[in-house]
Amino acid sequence: MRRRDVLSAAAAGMTAACWPASSEARPRDDAWAPVFARLPADARAVLDDPTWRVQLLWTRVSRDPDDPAARPRLRRHAYGETPRRWFSPASVSKLPMALLMAERLSAHGLDAQAVVRLNAAPETGEWPSDEPLEETFLRGCARTFAVSENVPYNRWYDYLGGDAIHARLKALGYPNTRLIARLGSPDREANRRTRGGELRAPDGRIVARSDAATAVARRFPFGRALDGVGWRHDDGRIEPGPHDFSYANFMPLADSFAMLQAFAMPETVPASRRWRIDEPLRAQLLQALALRPRDSVDPRYDEAQYPDGYARWFVVGDGVARYPDGLRVLGKTGMAYGHLSEVACLRDEDSGAEWCLAAAMRADRDGVYNDDHYDYETIGLPFLAALGRAVRDVERASAAARPKTVRSNAITSYSASSNKT
Repeated sequence: MRRRDVLSAAAAGMTAACWPASSEARPRDDAWAPVFARLPADARAVLDDPTWRVQLLWTRVSRDPDDPAARPRLRRHAYGETPRRWFSPASVSKLPMALLMAERLSAHGLDAQAVVRLNAAPETGEWPSDEPLEETFLRGCARTFAVSENVPYNRWYDYLGGDAIHARLKALGYPNTRLIARLGSPDREANRRTRGGELRAPDGRIVARSDAATAVARRFPFGRALDGVGWRHDDGRIEPGPHDFSYANFMPLADSFAMLQAFAMPETVPASRRWRIDEPLRAQLLQALALRPRDSVDPRYDEAQYPDGYARWFVVGDGVARYPDGLRVLGKTGMAYGHLSEVACLRDEDSGAEWCLAAAMRADRDGVYNDDHYDYETIGLPFLAALGRAVRDVERASAAARPKTVRSNAITSYSASSNKT
């Protein structure tokens, strides 16, 4: 199995399934025309072929050159958006889990140096035999956002518990998001049961505890999630017919995109939708969301094995190229069972251009899941890299035509008060 497919065996609950796309006609959004014109022919062909189920979201950010601290103007553009169709969010589900854990730390006056300790190892899901029960939140974030390890998600999932997770997501305006599976676990009943644990200050003091719990059963919110033409079992046997993914993790692309925007630019959303994260911790987490493997201090990652494109694909793809100097990218990617997605906020320091971009697609031509025969390298990752470059070039050209803004590294310069409810 490819290196990051494992990341979602549980985000998948078991595998991949889908809800039929809506047949409702959508008005054409001509804002995409200059982007699509910059795509190479093979990437444009991906857009035109329904096999790949491409969904795109793009938010353009404009700031007042005379008052860069003022609330920015946002223009949102969508292509192929199908919020009721299932796709695997895979490791993108780690973004809200990290934000929810950060909220819990902030509620107790803790920062990223706090330790999250479980009462016992998770009942199911990825958890190496030598994995300690405790880890600082900062180290877990580095593992999560630099190379997309699964264990920190499973630790935070078991500390928070399913009912608390979904109560908070609903309050924030995400009633259709489902984080109901540990990563690496297909056991729907075991995924309801969490161990609980404790939060410790850096000096070892126990600051808070959570109890073991069993969450209410939850599933895909729009009926049954069925997809594909077959499912390959571990013994090699292919079971024909669509696979049921109703008890897997699910996030509409618009939800993960909105979660990132609300965190990176809290002043652009109502107070009720802002993450309750204290500013020192928020600053630490913003840095983690932009962390490239070569920048991580703890743990350290060898760039030869973990290039910039190991767990981020807009602009660089999945090769060995580094991000261009001056391009700041923060966000999260997901890859599982042929599904690829990425949500990111980007800023080009040279031009001052700032934008957010999200994409989801199914890079699986034959529709047989769990067979490890996907079109990642030939279709999916080259498409996402080309899309990222095309949007960047459009944004740069647009910025060149506007009055220059003060270069404030805007996505990390908000005041603490802008993030409070």
